[in-house]
Amino acid sequence: MKKFVFALSLVVCLNLPAYALLGLGFGLHGGMTNGYSYDEIDNCLGEIADSLGINEELTFDEELTSIGAHVKIGTLPLPVDFWLFADYAWGKKEINDQVDFKLHDLSVGLSLKKSFDVMPIVKPYVGAGAAMHAMAYEFDTELTQSFPIPDNQSKIGYHFLGGVEVNVPMFPFVPYAEGRYNIIATDEKSTKFLLLEAGISLTF
Repeated sequence: MKKFVFALSLVVCLNLPAYALLGLGFGLHGGMTNGYSYDEIDNCLGEIADSLGINEELTFDEELTSIGAHVKIGTLPLPVDFWLFADYAWGKKEINDQVDFKLHDLSVGLSLKKSFDVMPIVKPYVGAGAAMHAMAYEFDTELTQSFPIPDNQSKIGYHFLGGVEVNVPMFPFVPYAEGRYNIIATDEKSTKFLLLEAGISLTF
């Protein structure tokens, strides 16, 4: 009976459509944000500037560093690929020699990407998706006074993206570059930023 089941499984696997055997991949990526905007952070920084006697406008205009991992699922008979990803982004704003404001963003999400076969090796693509963002805000200081700070929050975010993949025949590694515009439904006002990243996938 075991031999029969094994033989039947082997026959089924050998007769699966090509799309069921190809298109999987996983890899790593990293990048930087640009134009990070959340009004609640800027409001808190403005109050801190007043309390510390800083005669200048403080805004969070720093770039965040982002790293992450992804899984590409292109095995389904659909015109889009599914990308599952987990990212961690962090950044710091130096207020003065004694106070730093820090931001952390851990996200897990899904993107749908549509590729276009307009060139033999370089494949442009566009897409969209959603992610859950867990955002934490903190101050790094030895001062005893307290500072206003946004509440930590976990919120849904949406993104729109575009990029290019470089598919070299018979080469399992696929590098890519991507721009992803994010909108997160944070309290009071949305958080918005552009993430520019590059990565590489090992495909099967």
